[in-house]
Amino acid sequence: MKKLTLFLFAIFSINTYADESLFKKANELYSKEGYNDAILLYDSIILSGLESSELYYNLGNCYYKTSDWANSIWHYEKSLKLKKSVNTLQNLQLVQLKIVDRIEPLPKLFYKKWWFNLLSLFSTRTWQMLSIIIICFVFLIKTINQFANIKKDNLSHFLTAIAITLFFISTNSYHNNYSKKEAIIFSSSVVVNSAPTNNSTNLFSLHSGSKVEITDVIGEWVKIKIVNGNSGWIKESDCKVL
Repeated sequence: MKKLTLFLFAIFSINTYADESLFKKANELYSKEGYNDAILLYDSIILSGLESSELYYNLGNCYYKTSDWANSIWHYEKSLKLKKSVNTLQNLQLVQLKIVDRIEPLPKLFYKKWWFNLLSLFSTRTWQMLSIIIICFVFLIKTINQFANIKKDNLSHFLTAIAITLFFISTNSYHNNYSKKEAIIFSSSVVVNSAPTNNSTNLFSLHSGSKVEITDVIGEWVKIKIVNGNSGWIKESDCKVL
């Protein structure tokens, strides 16, 4: 059993080293403007089962350099789902200036805007980790107080309130980033229909790079919603899910 454990550890170490080596080589290709070759190496790392915000960020940069706006936006969005980064957000905003559609979001009420800004401070994983850390502190303090026979326990009550708040924030952050199914339009131009059929009314058009929320699926059709509130049906093949 011990030999098997060492063998598996050795395999994992070799794979990790190989992926790190590929990542460094891809970075070197990028610095030498070999963007397409760098993309192939970055993609091979993802195909091996590994992913990171930095990996998706670098791919976003490569696709930006090759003027593939849809792929660039898709990879920046994937990077932001794993980790909030000012650089990634700035690059995403920059590439969004290159696409055709300029969709203005519906104005948010002040408290909803405040809540969204709060959720955007950290990634979902960070909010979850903060929740776990505070919960552990609460259990630790309660255990110490029980052994020390301390009756007044204001600190644990205060930390419990913080833990509940953080848990609520992390739950909402998870819903926004993972439960909500989003996609990027990859077709150069797509007509949004009123129903999941080609014979339905044409509502409006979207172009490559636009971000949509998927709210329903029927066969090869998906119902999408954009930030200005408009919704309709498109073919699933016209977009790529995040």
